[in-house]
Amino acid sequence: MIVADNASIDGARELADGWGGNVRLLGFDENIGVAARNRAVEAAHGELILMLDDDSYPQAGAAERLVQAICGDPTLGVAGGRVIDVDLDGTQLDDGTAPGSFDWFFTPRDGPPRASTGVEACFFAQCACVVRRRAFLEVGGCFEPYFFYGEELDLTARLVAAGWKVAYFPNAAFEHRRGRPGGRTSPAIKRMLRYRIRNQIWYFWLRFPLPMALRRIPAYLAYDLVECAYRREMGEWVSAVSAAWADRAAIRGERQPLTRPALRRAERDRGRRHVRLLALMVRSRMLSKARYS
Repeated sequence: MIVADNASIDGARELADGWGGNVRLLGFDENIGVAARNRAVEAAHGELILMLDDDSYPQAGAAERLVQAICGDPTLGVAGGRVIDVDLDGTQLDDGTAPGSFDWFFTPRDGPPRASTGVEACFFAQCACVVRRRAFLEVGGCFEPYFFYGEELDLTARLVAAGWKVAYFPNAAFEHRRGRPGGRTSPAIKRMLRYRIRNQIWYFWLRFPLPMALRRIPAYLAYDLVECAYRREMGEWVSAVSAAWADRAAIRGERQPLTRPALRRAERDRGRRHVRLLALMVRSRMLSKARYS
């Protein structure tokens, strides 16, 4: 077990350091974001890496199912599981199938995927997956300038372009612990919006041919604008767009567009799913206003 600690101050480093045995602690003096995940994979010796976050945990049999799937398909680079939100007491908040969830994005319209083969996906939850170490390192791992949020989208595209598959397995469930939603947007949601929007602009610029990037960037900015308005966080949209330009030095010289066929395989129907999700969000807000008017 490798514990990558991003300069935590809650005692986690001391706890992991005291476990001994087969636990190896990688402690960093500052928060280096997704770079810590890269350092952990580099330090690992096994071919298959079970990736978890500090707030996720596999339900019984989940890790074994993903290992079985990835061992049965030599072209499978990442086997991702289903994420179920639970509160701080472990009470389930949802079953991981609500609109916007991984299950909602990846389940085919003609029915659920076969448990043994899963369904090819355009991204995955890094807190709930088994990764083939060779594939991860072959494509360079997580793109470190992203720092946080959205890096799995870029990683998936590079894996697919290199000939690997990324698949989703709904029969492998992982619990993701978070607080119950309150009346105001939490700091975590604000941070998620800011990084996700900035990183998605960078993703299109880095990996898409210029004509495709110039179409995708404004389309997704419009989507994110509506989402931020829905969440009453317009300031985060402005901050994210500004940061994409202000922080551009971090990605200067890193543009490596993938081929159109590779991007079509990697993106799949992500754009159409986002349009559907946006329509559901707007409809939900309109119904909510009508209910209380």
